[in-house]
Amino acid sequence: MFATSGDVLNMALAVGVVVLVIFLSILIFYLILVVRDASKVLGVAASIVDMAEKAVSHPLRAAESIFEKTVPYFEAVIDNLLKKKK
Repeated sequence: MFATSGDVLNMALAVGVVVLVIFLSILIFYLILVVRDASKVLGVAASIVDMAEKAVSHPLRAAESIFEKTVPYFEAVIDNLLKKKK
């Protein structure tokens, strides 16, 4: 089967390449699993950030709206108080 040392070298190279290919295939498989899990985690994190943003911004918008609607009334009350003082 092995006539010369070149045949042994070629067989060793072939076995090494096969082992390397198997190792790289397993590595790629695990990388795919890690990326998939990271994608799921990032999706959950994005939804949490959206909920937090809504929880903070909606009350602020509501307060701003209420403030904008009540400012004319406060200005009128203050003007009346200032007129009464004079």
